[in-house]
Amino acid sequence: MGRVIFDAATHVYQFEGRDIPSVTTRIAAAGLLGAGAQFYTTASAARGTRVHLACAEYDHGREATLPETERGFLDSYTFWQKMMRPTWSHIEQPQYSSTHDTAGTADRVGTMNGQPLIVDLKTGSPASWHGLQLAMYDLLYDDVPPQQRRRLALYLRKDGRLAQSVEYLDPADYTLALALMRRMDTDGDHLPSLERHVDP
Repeated sequence: MGRVIFDAATHVYQFEGRDIPSVTTRIAAAGLLGAGAQFYTTASAARGTRVHLACAEYDHGREATLPETERGFLDSYTFWQKMMRPTWSHIEQPQYSSTHDTAGTADRVGTMNGQPLIVDLKTGSPASWHGLQLAMYDLLYDDVPPQQRRRLALYLRKDGRLAQSVEYLDPADYTLALALMRRMDTDGDHLPSLERHVDP
């Protein structure tokens, strides 16, 4: 079987030469990003990308650099990391599910205190669709039965304080996730720009 390819510049996933709907594409196509999506800017997306890359470098044991004005986000993450001591099996690795014909990149997959978990890092505020997003990421993996992983969003703080950890527990997220992943009318080549949204 081939490997999923992610183009970071266009935020498009391909598998065996075909564009694959992403998790965020499917959420956006259903109109579930909410009113807050209008406030996402190129600058906030670029900031989110820089912070995500810096956190990944840290987790890989490499030196991570950020502009001084963004360094607090990394400090917020490393504070949480040192306190909770998770073990990661996947760090920013694109994943494709042939079962659900959906691709995505969960920020972290691993274990903490012996429990499987999936984590998304956020430099913005909590939003109503974040639990759904994490449920869809969970469904991309088949090594653990659905709903067995803890779903955590880490809201990183600009001032370097401990990241706010929010666990999403609503099983209805999975019902909606499966419904969205069954949609076969989401063609990545015909999506408006909002649906290629890069979460900051």
